[in-house]
Amino acid sequence: MTQVGHSAHGKHTGQLGAPPVSGRVPAGVFLTLIEQHRQVAELLIQAGSSDSATKRAERWAKARGRLLAHERAEALEVYAALVGISAARETLEQHSQQAAELESAVSEMDALDPESDIWVERLRDVIAMLEDHVRDEESDFFPRAQGLLRESVNDLDERYRSTYLDVLHTLA
Repeated sequence: MTQVGHSAHGKHTGQLGAPPVSGRVPAGVFLTLIEQHRQVAELLIQAGSSDSATKRAERWAKARGRLLAHERAEALEVYAALVGISAARETLEQHSQQAAELESAVSEMDALDPESDIWVERLRDVIAMLEDHVRDEESDFFPRAQGLLRESVNDLDERYRSTYLDVLHTLA
């Protein structure tokens, strides 16, 4: 049985994110988001690292919940705080498109049998998609957003964490 991390295609790099190019040190909500990126990536890798379809399904359910809760809470709190700021328009559009693609990929995964090789292949695609999304966020979107939001990033962190937990509970 094929596993994530054992691809002959070499799609999954195992490296998530990139150092911020702006030189801006992440603060507040952006530290939380970066930490969650790492956690979700690890959960996705674990989901594909078992030969057991049962373990894959269990691990996928956990990874799926965390990924969706992260993306939805991020949109509701972080990106919503940028609405109306003209300098954030492009970032908002790009994030919205990427988040929709991730949601679609998750729906596709949900329709697949975790026992199949196609499930593992599709999981690799989801991981690669997430890696691209995280790279964009951490190297471009977050530094830009943090500069626009300034001091509110700590208050935003509290709201984000609360919303994240609320969304996670609705997905359970």
